[in-house]
Amino acid sequence: MSEQVLFVVNQTEERQRELKKTYEQVHFKFFSSIKEVTSFTDATVLVTFGEDVTPEILNQAKELKWIHVLSAGVEHLPFEQILNRNILVTNSRGIHATPMSEHAMWMMLDYVKRARDYRQAQAEKAWIRNQKPLELTDLTVVLLGTGAIASKIAERAAIFGMKTIGVNTDGRAVRHFHEVVSMREWETALKQADFLINVLPATENTKKILNEDAFSLVKQGAVFINLGRGNAVVEADLIRMLDKKMIDHAYLDVFNEEPLSDESPLWEHHSVTITPHISASTSFYMERALKIFVENLSLFIEGKENFVNEVHSKKGY
Repeated sequence: MSEQVLFVVNQTEERQRELKKTYEQVHFKFFSSIKEVTSFTDATVLVTFGEDVTPEILNQAKELKWIHVLSAGVEHLPFEQILNRNILVTNSRGIHATPMSEHAMWMMLDYVKRARDYRQAQAEKAWIRNQKPLELTDLTVVLLGTGAIASKIAERAAIFGMKTIGVNTDGRAVRHFHEVVSMREWETALKQADFLINVLPATENTKKILNEDAFSLVKQGAVFINLGRGNAVVEADLIRMLDKKMIDHAYLDVFNEEPLSDESPLWEHHSVTITPHISASTSFYMERALKIFVENLSLFIEGKENFVNEVHSKKGY
């Protein structure tokens, strides 16, 4: 029996033809959304963004052996069932490093070069030349997480002359960081932060980790950037720290609830810059995500292992 690959993420006709031509022994079905699928009975492989996979769908997909997620986040997957059935899970982590590191650099440059002030001056047709922008050189950026995204941010920040400190579970050294400390020792890192950037995945251990106690450790007047997951932050605590000027500005790309509610005070807060969870967006996204899938599909068909980006289902990442 040939593998039955079910895509529930929109693919161009050209990509569909390429996959069918390359893997003639595989039966592909393409849908733009999981809601369009009428039967999961024969699917052995499911390609998805991950947020749409429910326990009910897994109950229907009795032949399912592998889920490939075309993003990094896998926290919405029903891992209890996945573990019980020993379903392989892979994701596309690593492909976000380029766009997200550029997004982070834009945010830091926007702050130090006072771009918001100049945009306001332009809107008011005001010729203001007495601003004194800062520089990134010699400032310290602390990154919560030291994976591919954080490492690429650290690499690019170092080019600008910044000191880079990473925080991970055990303090192991990681390339591009001048220093790495463990989560148990993160206080020493937070106290040095001119910029604090969260790129941690969503796990039970990271929920609400950035609360008033954590923000109180950060150097007064620091800038907070959240590119990781919204549930890592207690938003009410962040707002209080912004109001007190303990945190001078927050650049937020992810939130506890998305889309962000019209009622959220973050929208109109003068010390907050919002982007709608687009830091990973790029014209090259699908091309990079499919490259990982295709590499794994070849291994899967041949009965081999050592898959790219295999997710540890017990850990959830």
